[in-house]
Parts: sequence; C-alpha cells; structure tokens
Amino acid sequence: MNGTDLGTVAVPPAPQPTAEQLAKSLAAKFLENGNYEALGAPLSHEAAYKYAQAAVMADVEEWFDHEDGFSGLAVHSVGFTPGAEMEKVVIYVVRGSKRALEAVADEIDGIPVEARLMGKLKAGPTAMNAPGGGNLYERNNRIACGSSCAPSREKYAGTFGALLRTGAKMQALSNNHVFAACNHTPVGMPILAPSSMDSRPGRRAPTEICLHERIIELRSGDPVLVAPMTLDAALAEVVNEAVVSSWQGDAAGFDTPAATAALFSGMKVKKVGRTTGLTTGTVEAYVPTPWILPYKAGKFSATVWFTDTWTVRTSDDAEPFALPGDSGSLVVTEDGSSAVGLLFAVNNRGQYGIIMPITQVLAAFGNAALVSGHGI
Repeated sequence: MNGTDLGTVAVPPAPQPTAEQLAKSLAAKFLENGNYEALGAPLSHEAAYKYAQAAVMADVEEWFDHEDGFSGLAVHSVGFTPGAEMEKVVIYVVRGSKRALEAVADEIDGIPVEARLMGKLKAGPTAMNAPGGGNLYERNNRIACGSSCAPSREKYAGTFGALLRTGAKMQALSNNHVFAACNHTPVGMPILAPSSMDSRPGRRAPTEICLHERIIELRSGDPVLVAPMTLDAALAEVVNEAVVSSWQGDAAGFDTPAATAALFSGMKVKKVGRTTGLTTGTVEAYVPTPWILPYKAGKFSATVWFTDTWTVRTSDDAEPFALPGDSGSLVVTEDGSSAVGLLFAVNNRGQYGIIMPITQVLAAFGNAALVSGHGI
C-alpha cells in the first residue's frame, strides 16, 4: 500500500426501478405463475421474462415469495402511466376475489400499484345488435365516419373509422377484423355502410363506400415462433369520393383532424362509433406487456398476442366509452384537433377501450395521411 490509505471505497446506490420496469417484471411473474387467464398455463421463467421484455427485479421476486395476494388474480396484462405527475403501475384483472384485490400492494419499491377489475375482453367481428340498428351518419348526403359498416355478405358490424390518402388515392380505414373478417375478405369485396345487419325500414340502404384492399395481417401462435401484434388495421379503396365524408358522426360531431398527436396518460379523448356513438374517455395507461386477445370470425378463431397498446377508460358513472361494434373508431383529442389512436378491443362492460397509436397505423401503410375537410 506504500503507506497510502485508500479508505473506504464508496458503492454507488442501485438505480431506482422505473414504473415501466416494474410493469414488465410483474407481467413476467404473472406469466410464470399462470395468472394470465387467456394463456391457460404457466410459462417457464425464461420464456415469461422474454415475452414481457423484462429483467428480473429482486423486489418483485421477494414480494411474490412472501405474499399470496397475487395468487387469486386472473390477469389480462400490466401497464403504466407515462405522462402522469407520478407514474404508477396498473394491473388489468379479469376477475379476482375481494381479498385478492385488497391484498395487492399499494406500492412496490416506491412505485404506486393499482389493480383494475376489467372483466372479459372482446375483439374480432361482432354480431351484437345495437339500439336502433347501429349508427349510420350522413353529411351532405354522404356516408360519414363513425358509421356502421361491414364487407358485403358478412353478418356482423364494425365502424368506418376515417379517410386516408396514400399518394393520390383515397382510402377508408378500419380494423382488419372489420374490413377483412380477420384476414379473409377477398380483395375488391365491397364494404357497405350501414352493414347488412344494421339495415332497417326508413334508413338509407347499405351503400358501397369502398373496396377492400390491404391489411395488417393478424397472426396467432407462440411468440417464440410468431411475433406479437401491435396493430389490427385494414384499408379499402374509395372508388367514388362523392359517396363519403371525413365528418365524424352527426351534427354534434367533428371533422376528422389532419394532425396527429402522441398519447399520454391523462389525455382526454373522444370517438364516434357504430354502437355507442360520440363518447369521451381518458387515456389511462400504456401497456408494453402482452395482452392475449380472443378473436372469433367465420374463418379465423384464435388468441392473438398484442403488445404496445394503450387503454382508454370512462368514469365509473358515465356511459360506456365503447362496446362491440365500435371497433375501427378513430380516437381523437377532446378538442378534436388531433387524432391519437384506433380502437380495436373493448371490455364487456364498456368502461375500457384498447387502442393502438394512430401514428403507428399510418406509418404501417406507407405514411398515409388522414383526410380532413372532405364533403363537410
């Protein structure tokens, strides 16, 4: 040492985990423990942490080792709240006993944790009847966005979400499971508004608004073999631009905005849909961890893994934000100035919608642009 006293070497404190890290770690433990109801069986430790893109957090491991609060929970997924003043983790629960819900920790390693009882989730085409036969909106004798629609010959209904342009071509936007019956609508098949199931006396007859053209393919399978989905979207070519309008809903609605905005927790949003019409909600959480969503169509019945989505929640005493049939609705900011997402799944009580960022949808279709000011 040559008489030199090095003293005590200071050990830097371990970095504090983030809400995102905790959300991913909890999701991994739920996958490993068999809490994911849709999965049906536990995963290996290695697979669980790979699927959730998580690193092992000792505090999470210890909490599961010493508490039994999570054992009674059937889980959908886990998210967190970027943009909130204090970020928290949100555990989305299919069902759970009162004891199990109350036993969930208020915080883990200083990060607030909350369990949200969501019930069953619904994705895929719906044959659910809506009051009045589903919404059909007209603007200047044109079919407006937010209206009931479906491919010709199909016995279900979804929502005509928006108009886009890719180059000089005008196209209509909705979900794959709305325009394409989960990958199976032939290219060129007419998309009708309203859907045939929403026809009724005294209403405009089902009208061809576009021809099915392109999809983001829905895939099902083990995520080791099949990459999880981030989008459920499809385009259809608008052959006659005089038939459609970029307006959303009825006179109380709004024009589709040309601008887009990034999502954040606490953002106030609204949408117009086939079943529930014009509704409002609040963006709650970003969910980078898996959802395992059930899809059922005439030629496609499978569970599809999704990641990188967002949840929108209505207040407990409000009307539903979205119900089956609203899939494909464009979600915009409360003031209508910017589009933020595309709705593709809901919970069975209507308090929750699951959306994908509209920027990702537009990018997937060659940086398509939303159409505003058309036929209004």
